[in-house]
Parts: sequence; C-alpha cells; structure tokens
Amino acid sequence: MHIDVQSRGFSLTSALQQAIEDEAQQYAARCPNALAGVRVRLFDTNGPRGGSDKACLVQARLLRRRESVVASHVDADLYRAIAAAFAKLERGTRSVLAPRRFHRRGASPWLNTGGP
Repeated sequence: MHIDVQSRGFSLTSALQQAIEDEAQQYAARCPNALAGVRVRLFDTNGPRGGSDKACLVQARLLRRRESVVASHVDADLYRAIAAAFAKLERGTRSVLAPRRFHRRGASPWLNTGGP
C-alpha cells in the first residue's frame, strides 16, 4: 500500500508520519483487499493563532471499483484529527463496498402504517 503524506503550513514530524502510518495500517487491516493507496493532507488553517484549526484530509483509492473515498476532520489536536479522519474513512469505505439493496416502491415502513 502506498501512503502519500503532505503537510501545509507546518513541517511534518516523524511522530506525525508514524501516527499516519499506524492509522493507515489499521485501516488497511480492517478493509482488506479494497485498498490501492492512501493520500493524506494535513493543514493548519489558522497558522500560529491556535484554536480548533488542525485539519486532516484522507483519500483512499479503492481497487475493485476504481473509486475514491474521502474523509476529513478538524480538531485542535492534529493526532485526534488524524484518528477521526481515518475512522470516517473506514465508515465511508464500508458503505461504498457494501452490497446494494433494492427496495420496491411503496415498501417503505412509513407507508400504510394505518395511522390515526
């Protein structure tokens, strides 16, 4: 699996790189045979002013469908933003890879409830 990491507005430390690699490996283990590569972008939108401005944007390229799944999260702590973005990415990947279900028209539980 290829991991492409870039940071904008600050330098990428080895600890941040390791945190991203750990999350990517966990993601790949939870979604086996689905992943071609991961692209991670880290942003500090407010610069030195601080606040809830650290953002992580993650894009996973999927093998079977040749699609991408994208997730992001903003937090005051960049490590939490990375973990949350990967958690969202996993949920998005599962929904893309889940089998599609077809519903008949009029089969909704909200219809024909015999209300008041």
